[in-house]
Amino acid sequence: MKRTSTAYRFRFRVLLVLVAGTVLLSGCQSDPNEERTTSPATSSPPPSAAVSAPPTASVGPSDGASTAAPEPTPASSNGPAANIPVPTKPALADENSKEGLEAFTRYWFELFNYGYATNDWKAFDQVTDPACGTCRNVLTAVNDHYKSGGWIVGGEAEVRSFTTDFVPNIEGSISSFVEVDQAAAMTISQDGTMEGQTKARQESIDVVIALWEDGRWVMLDFGPPEGT
Repeated sequence: MKRTSTAYRFRFRVLLVLVAGTVLLSGCQSDPNEERTTSPATSSPPPSAAVSAPPTASVGPSDGASTAAPEPTPASSNGPAANIPVPTKPALADENSKEGLEAFTRYWFELFNYGYATNDWKAFDQVTDPACGTCRNVLTAVNDHYKSGGWIVGGEAEVRSFTTDFVPNIEGSISSFVEVDQAAAMTISQDGTMEGQTKARQESIDVVIALWEDGRWVMLDFGPPEGT
């Protein structure tokens, strides 16, 4: 059965959107006439600062010397993040239960943080519906900034609480409420100049909409409750 975004009447807000070189808390919304697909995105904007998970330490077969894993380095005004490991999906996040949906939601926000830090959205695409209007705006803005040679400092989102009645709507998706804090953030240009910044955002209540499909969770969209 095809599902459309018309069931999700929210004024969606992105976590961070780069507008004219400035990080802003802003709003966007999916096209109400656009049909969602039944599979996650298979491609994403090409990362410019993406890194793979650091290798584990190993011992050479001949000389016995060990090789230490590279140390993750968060982004700062001096340079972009480096050697940031891809978040590991917990086994519970693939369970069709209230606890599984919570684990998946927390994992999804970890992937959002990873994308901001590295501009690598491959893992995020695999668990996010391509019709997610909020996500498309974020990915496009972040990718454009990294393509210009800049990077993002801070902006990490943290899920403080999660509640859901775990009751599917008529289209099969489940809405949940999350309390999300977000750290202050800066956009840095290629020459190290700060282009914009935001203050920390605390105690924001958002709705996340996910669908259990083909044996796993897929995130459809997120934003503040209708009327806020």
